[in-house]
Amino acid sequence: MKSTGARGSVWSTVAVIVGIVAGGTVVAGLLHEPQPDPVVIPGCEEVVQPEDLVRVNYAFVSEGDADVSEVPWRFEAKARAMTEALIAALPTGATVEPEPFAPTFGFDAVAVRQSLDGEADALGTVTAGDRTGTLTVTVGLSDQPAGPCFAGVVDERSTQADGTVLDIQDSKDTSRVIARATDGTRIDVNARGVLTREQVIDIARAPGLRASAPA
Repeated sequence: MKSTGARGSVWSTVAVIVGIVAGGTVVAGLLHEPQPDPVVIPGCEEVVQPEDLVRVNYAFVSEGDADVSEVPWRFEAKARAMTEALIAALPTGATVEPEPFAPTFGFDAVAVRQSLDGEADALGTVTAGDRTGTLTVTVGLSDQPAGPCFAGVVDERSTQADGTVLDIQDSKDTSRVIARATDGTRIDVNARGVLTREQVIDIARAPGLRASAPA
């Protein structure tokens, strides 16, 4: 599934800028400036290094906006089915409270229809075991490939048997996974202060969150 709309190729823009940066790196080499050892990220064939990331970080701020008329979660039945799939993917025993002054936890078809990017968001406070924190899940459409991994942004990349690509970021207080499914669905799961890496991956892999899943 591909999304349309006014968008350019993010990676072509990055490629041009990285090409310019690469030229600068050659000059630096001629000046005998020491270069740091390249960062290796498991599962990534191509890694944008920290010294290049500073120079290109404005080139990939957005993957482009999808046409709202294309996204299935603009319909109530689909948004409701996705909410049920999200709740079912939470760890056993986890409880969710909506954020103050925010809608009830789940995906809102009305909000999607009013949006400019066609993305659906679910935000809430989650308690799992003895930990409480925030969980944000954003679902959208993208025709962009996974592209290179950016050092300091992605800790690991995992390609699943069905072709889904998972970009994993795991720190002391935050676990984040961005899943790119083969049907064009992009699922961004971000847990702060709660949920383990494996639990976040389980949410990102939930079949019911994908555009192609029946409502």
